[in-house]
Amino acid sequence: MSGKSGRAANETGALWEYRLARLRFFQGYLVRRSIDIWPEGPQAQGGQLGELDVVATALDPTARRRTELIEAKSGRVKEVERILWMHGLGAYTRAQEVTLAKARLDQRVRPVARRVKVNLLDEAAVDAAEKALGIGPDEWVGHADPDLGEGPLKAARSHLGSSEPLKRAGKFLFGSFWTTATFARIRQLHTLTGLLREHHAEVDPAALVLACGEVVALTALTTWEITHWRGQYEPVEFGKFAVDQLNGGLASTDQLHGLLEAIDTMNHDFVEKLHEEYTAAGVARLAHRIPRLQHEMLRPPEWAEAFMDLTERLQERGGLAMHVLRALDLRVVARLGSTRDTGRITRVWDGDRQSVEDTADLVERFCTSVWGLPAHGLQPVPSV
Repeated sequence: MSGKSGRAANETGALWEYRLARLRFFQGYLVRRSIDIWPEGPQAQGGQLGELDVVATALDPTARRRTELIEAKSGRVKEVERILWMHGLGAYTRAQEVTLAKARLDQRVRPVARRVKVNLLDEAAVDAAEKALGIGPDEWVGHADPDLGEGPLKAARSHLGSSEPLKRAGKFLFGSFWTTATFARIRQLHTLTGLLREHHAEVDPAALVLACGEVVALTALTTWEITHWRGQYEPVEFGKFAVDQLNGGLASTDQLHGLLEAIDTMNHDFVEKLHEEYTAAGVARLAHRIPRLQHEMLRPPEWAEAFMDLTERLQERGGLAMHVLRALDLRVVARLGSTRDTGRITRVWDGDRQSVEDTADLVERFCTSVWGLPAHGLQPVPSV
């Protein structure tokens, strides 16, 4: 399973993960390795629940995201236990597919896996799939490149995971993003963009390039997911629904309106009573607008209209989604210093090459021009 270019991955198990990630990337998926799972919810406490070896994501023709979790094992493990653990993890993360990938599998565990709907993948099946796709042993690309993954990518992720100014952005980008609801992800990506803009000088250059690239790719993925909702509503109704979702997440705006109106009325009555007492004491009444919580708290974000425009444009280009997401990945690894030949990947969208590049540029421009993502984070890492 080893190859010269894979020696940066110092364990057989790590190289097995890279092979699985590479296979899915060649098969058209957006792929990430080593994704952490954290407790969810406002009252969530405690440490990391687990780690996903490989996450492979694709969008179906209606822009619904389908995610596969892959547990990669190369040594001796209790296979039935891992199958049951994967079944539970899939339910917890709401993944559509879960797969146990092990170099050699005991045939006796297959009935258990079928019963709990866990896919099994062994090295013989991976060998056959690689052969069918013509993947050479040293043909590594994107995030599925052990030289990159065990070098600059690993260091950049470590920096993001511990960065105080960025509120440990790595925990979100390479963890909770994957289990967070769509509109909440957009709000958090926007917040992270603000932190990157404010603290870019305090961030390691390679970590900044990785973070900015992830913001763009994950914004593209999530926006395409939101276009699925766009197809379920009339345009005006979708706009109202989307703005409601972007407003903050304390509760639905319908629920908040009544509460905020009651608070506004109480504040207004209190101020009016003060005015009456001052006037009775001979003090002139001052004319001053009283802020209304309904308007202040439920005001759509200033970028909402531009985001609605982005959803419309991406919906029109839905057939390019997976090409664009993989193209954005290839841009990032090139900025981080990868010189791998990506021709066999990009050849898939040769007929739409200009449209793919234009759409990738469109999402990058939204992130830089509308959200204020640092533009130099979308440039190659400066040489030392």
